[in-house]
Amino acid sequence: MLQIDWTTISKMTIGMSSLLAIVTFFLLLILVIWHRDSRSKIDLKDLICKDGILDEKKFTRFGAWIVSTWGFVYLILANKFTEWYFTGYMAIWVGNAIVDKYLSNKKTDKATG
Repeated sequence: MLQIDWTTISKMTIGMSSLLAIVTFFLLLILVIWHRDSRSKIDLKDLICKDGILDEKKFTRFGAWIVSTWGFVYLILANKFTEWYFTGYMAIWVGNAIVDKYLSNKKTDKATG
């Protein structure tokens, strides 16, 4: 049976986790409302689909972003966050975007040239 040592869980961690859950819930609620509005141009499928078909690259990237962001928040709440984690996190996501843009441009150049 799982035993939880409640002495290691601080009130601040519980409070911040609760606040994070509430903010996440309301942000998702707003996105769903916008998605369902016929006048809105927001389509949540665009996060993981390309032309209405599941795109493995977009799906994997979105999943990795969720997991790494949650890890980022966990490190902050656990008081183990350092500037190196932030630098690595930003380098991975900015680097990913730059490489993707470069490869997309290279593919477009080959198709037209």
